[in-house]
Amino acid sequence: MSAVQPIPAASRQLMSGNEAVARAAWEAGVRVAAAYPGTPSTEILEAASHYPDLYAEWSVNEKVSLEVCIGASMMGSRTLCAMKHVGLNVASDALMTLTLTGVVGGMVLAVADDVGMSSSQNEQDSRHWGRFAHVPILEPADAQEAYAMTLAAYELSETFAVPVLLRLTSRVCHVKGVVATGERTAHEPAGFSKDPQRWVMVPGNAKRRIPLMYDRERALAEASEASPLNLLDDGSDRRFGFVTSGPAWLHVREAFPDAPVMRLGMSYPLPMQRIRDLAASVETLVVVEETEPLVETELRAAGIEVVGKEHLPRVGELTPDVLTPALAPLTGPSSRGRRRCASPVRTSASTSRCRA
Repeated sequence: MSAVQPIPAASRQLMSGNEAVARAAWEAGVRVAAAYPGTPSTEILEAASHYPDLYAEWSVNEKVSLEVCIGASMMGSRTLCAMKHVGLNVASDALMTLTLTGVVGGMVLAVADDVGMSSSQNEQDSRHWGRFAHVPILEPADAQEAYAMTLAAYELSETFAVPVLLRLTSRVCHVKGVVATGERTAHEPAGFSKDPQRWVMVPGNAKRRIPLMYDRERALAEASEASPLNLLDDGSDRRFGFVTSGPAWLHVREAFPDAPVMRLGMSYPLPMQRIRDLAASVETLVVVEETEPLVETELRAAGIEVVGKEHLPRVGELTPDVLTPALAPLTGPSSRGRRRCASPVRTSASTSRCRA
């Protein structure tokens, strides 16, 4: 509990992504928030602790914070668990069982990846954990999206009885933007329902839950195809199409404003058919992702021809200053049936021409 007056409803406020996540969790009716501190995620719980009608605690480690939220979710309460990327390694034991039991009250696992390593010992990509645990991943690009996607994550979580991984990055966590906020909607827990076959994960019970997990993943893939979080920004320059997510989407839009871009707000499971349709409409499909080539690998495995990390770095943020020179060898005036530009010459920040 806190006596601090929260931001008034239906207002526009300058917020960081971390503050926006906390605000959205409160509006969604979250009753329990637990975390372990670590930049770039620390301010999520700090901000959440200022809101009334919400229990917030610093747990002794990330695994305990997730277990606190699991217990509250079993009672039907909505929960928020926050940590930085390396913290998910600590919490993974609980996560890999949670994916079998599922959740009752909606649960958002907000994980902040330190792309560019501003304050971390590695640049781990938490999207691996979403695939490993078979849980959906949402990736906001700025503070307003962090707010909106957190609200959407609770609905998704309860619709599919699954924890939702909200993958943030340092840029989203700390860069401030204007966020349009709303009002809190109370979400009363129904209480614990005794079900040993679901909650007691001895091997005999766990074996029966595994097929349910895969059925859920297939249903999530169908939902991803129809999700409004996955958007196509069409463009007139059909030489290239882009598939991207998170802040990289903003960077792609700035560097290549005339190209069609598939922005993955729900980046796992992938909306595979929508990406196939985009690939068929452009000469070259480029995957821009920070930091590991997860989407690129999945698309290639599905038989979709793409380019990606053979041109783009696997470390750091993919800002326009990085994207433009990295993709310069591909940005000549080539098209189907014409020769590609082998030795481009830069003519502006975002275009090039072939050498004579």
